[in-house]
Amino acid sequence: MPPIPEISVVMSVYNNAETLSAAMDGILSQRGVELELIAIDDGSSDGSARILDDAASRDSRLKVVHKQNEGLTRALVEGCAMASAPWIARQDADDLSLPGRLRAQFDRALQPDAPVLVACGAMYRTQEGIDLFESVPDDHLNEKVLDRGESPCPHGAAFFSKAAYDAVGGYRPEFYYAQDLDLFTRLAKSGPVAAVSDVLYAYTFSPHSISTHSAQTQKKFRELIRRSDAGSLREAGELSRRIREGAVVKANPFAGYYFIGCCLRKKNSQAAAGYFRRALKIRLWSVRTMIRLLQCAGGAR
Repeated sequence: MPPIPEISVVMSVYNNAETLSAAMDGILSQRGVELELIAIDDGSSDGSARILDDAASRDSRLKVVHKQNEGLTRALVEGCAMASAPWIARQDADDLSLPGRLRAQFDRALQPDAPVLVACGAMYRTQEGIDLFESVPDDHLNEKVLDRGESPCPHGAAFFSKAAYDAVGGYRPEFYYAQDLDLFTRLAKSGPVAAVSDVLYAYTFSPHSISTHSAQTQKKFRELIRRSDAGSLREAGELSRRIREGAVVKANPFAGYYFIGCCLRKKNSQAAAGYFRRALKIRLWSVRTMIRLLQCAGGAR
């Protein structure tokens, strides 16, 4: 009989063929814990399904489910329902868990204050693997989640109690976006949110990420989470329905290209210039982007 897992790692996959193998290796190479990796293939069409099936044939800890595309939230609902361990760790298919991540979060979860959610530090990086900045959680995460409406860490870096997850109702399909903050808010109301300050997760910041192309829609979801009244869940479900039907138009990735360029400007001017040029292709009249691009060419800071 294989060892009983202490941690169920849940990962949704949608057309992540280029990064999927590295993401799985980062989890399956973790030491000091017994784990299972539950991968939900959300209707991929780029070869991700084959990569998952090949990996599962070599490692019995990997459980793969193939389903039609319904979005991240519904994939996570299904994945977490399959979790057999008392703790659930998230992992995104375009990110990396660094060595020691799961052991460190597991150790923190077992401390006497009995946290229901454990965050860890993360390195934000570009799709090319260039480091942008670190984000290290502090000791006041319940306040950060409940008072400021902010997530304690990137979604894929979260580690939480399966019992607490079930008790608060888990991921709710009504939240097409901001499903992490919705869950974390209910967890923070139920118990302590703790942190491992070490940087143990590498988060890929893409100009096409939800936080850039759908920032205004995410803001609407955050407002509904903070309201948490009788009508907020119904309104969230209606907004999610409109997104699925294409009635909510995504913004272009200009803001993402510009932001990454600014992060890189002082450490890698050549890479920064590339992002500013891509931003200008979308918004040719952006004076601030032109200025930043000229500063990169001239070495100005």
